[in-house]
Amino acid sequence: MRQWQVLRVGSDRVHARRLRDFLHDCAGSAACEEIDRIREALHLLSGSGVDGAVPLDRVRINAMLDCGAGMSAVLEIIGPDMPFMLSRGGHDTCLATVVPPGGSEEAIAEGSTLALAMLAGHVAAVLAKGERGAHAADVPLASASIRLH
Repeated sequence: MRQWQVLRVGSDRVHARRLRDFLHDCAGSAACEEIDRIREALHLLSGSGVDGAVPLDRVRINAMLDCGAGMSAVLEIIGPDMPFMLSRGGHDTCLATVVPPGGSEEAIAEGSTLALAMLAGHVAAVLAKGERGAHAADVPLASASIRLH
């Protein structure tokens, strides 16, 4: 393997670890931390959508966050083509199910707000796509669904 490929794999692993840590932060965050988590996501994600191909309009998203419009900012981050479902249960537990376009896997995440649950679901889908792409040749997927508690 060439040296640049080794560096790329190593940096992908570091980024994947950061995304996993971020998922746990989202699930454990209080409602008052919503805007902080969304700002962190802006640093972790390269672009809009599950593949990050469309550049994020960071000025627009930051303006939304400055106004307290966390859900609008998350919708901007996930992009217009991401199917999702949101629910809120007892004890203010929010759940989000995100299904990447063209995919059959769903990412399910929870948070203290709808925006945090949706953000975590999106990041889980991004993480799954990255891990699936990196290991598609050598590791079969163990499950058709990803769930974050």
